[in-house]
Amino acid sequence: MVVTTLHNFAMPLLRYEIGDFAEVGPACPCGRGLPVLSRILGRQRNLLIMPDGRRRWPVFDAGERPQDLPPFYQFQVIQRSRQTIEVLVVRHKPYTDAESQTVARYFQQTLGHPFDVTVRTVDSIPRSRSGKFEDFICEVSY
Repeated sequence: MVVTTLHNFAMPLLRYEIGDFAEVGPACPCGRGLPVLSRILGRQRNLLIMPDGRRRWPVFDAGERPQDLPPFYQFQVIQRSRQTIEVLVVRHKPYTDAESQTVARYFQQTLGHPFDVTVRTVDSIPRSRSGKFEDFICEVSY
């Protein structure tokens, strides 16, 4: 996404690339005719890299979680290599082995590949330096 603002007459911002990807939406019903965003997908650095090198957005939909998925308060998925995923989960007590396997299967299905998934229970998940929470982090160089 590239942003341009011409409203600041002292110093207009021309073609500032912020690193986000977004989807263009339908025209605004107000009739102005300006581009509209339907959703912001995220930063390029947050793309999942499949083992074959393809890249795609990981989508974690809270509404589609299976009934047998053990509860958690918050999670963060970290791609450590093209085949390895670590899932940090915030909850009061660690998962049993069976619960960890259920969580690992859920994230394998959600990510669309049988990655080697490690589930780790933590007390909290730190935010980035900018104060934002990222549910997916890719540490793999493309």
